[in-house]
Amino acid sequence: MKHSIILIALTTLFISCSNDKKTTETSKQASIIKSDLLLTNSAVKPFSGQNNTDTLTILINGKSLLQSTATIKVTNDKGEELLCDTLATTRLLNPEYRTANSALKDAQIRETVSNLFTTDEYLKYFKQKEIASNQIK
Repeated sequence: MKHSIILIALTTLFISCSNDKKTTETSKQASIIKSDLLLTNSAVKPFSGQNNTDTLTILINGKSLLQSTATIKVTNDKGEELLCDTLATTRLLNPEYRTANSALKDAQIRETVSNLFTTDEYLKYFKQKEIASNQIK
């Protein structure tokens, strides 16, 4: 009986030690995989026609807001991409913020992204020939 208790204790110890290594390895792998997605916003609007429900999305990818790219996409209700354009996030800055410090620029970019689809201002970020070729608006 004494030997079986020692055997159970040792077995429990070995199992718990081996489980600790597995969870550590998993968290190390998960920490290696990082996304460079900084900001995102989307809205559902009738972009390609009055009766259509299209999804407008902006994704900001990069190391920092000032050194990243903005991708603006329009997809229809079937998931088909209607329009996509990529630009530097510094183009999202209002002209009066172009000479501001980096903290103010970051804040202004965040505000622009969060309010982008509340008005039709987002249209200025698409190339006009792309909008015309897709017969949008």
